[in-house]
Amino acid sequence: MGKRECSTASVGVKIKLSDVVSQINETHFALIKTMLWDGWIEDENDYFNEVYSSIVWDDMPQDHEEAKEYLTHAFTHQGTYHKSRSSAAIPTLDYGCLWDQYLLVPLHTLLSCERWGHDRYGTNSTSRPIDFDVLIHSNPYKDIEHTVVVLMLRLHSG
Repeated sequence: MGKRECSTASVGVKIKLSDVVSQINETHFALIKTMLWDGWIEDENDYFNEVYSSIVWDDMPQDHEEAKEYLTHAFTHQGTYHKSRSSAAIPTLDYGCLWDQYLLVPLHTLLSCERWGHDRYGTNSTSRPIDFDVLIHSNPYKDIEHTVVVLMLRLHSG
């Protein structure tokens, strides 16, 4: 069947996970859940995203107070993995916990490029004219404090 690799350049928001969780309340909870589900951790070559996705997607409570408590505990007590050559994943806080990591949430995709196949080597590329406004005027997260609009690149393999 092969493997899919996708690179995407987007404009979005960046916010520390501790700032996201601290703003969970009845008013912002639905919006923050969307941020958590749509976003990923700014993570160059660690395994923070693997830990993050298991926390957010597996057992997150639907009540805002329970979710805030659950996420605070999970993000302060979990970090990344050490992976051995035998593929054993050992949890570690050697590189810090998720609480101190940054969440990237895309708002507008600028470019995307995919490749498929078994053990592909080489270069794929794409382009588009610079006919877009990099600033996001309809930021749905404008009521969430401590967000910064950023240009982001995501490489996803699976």
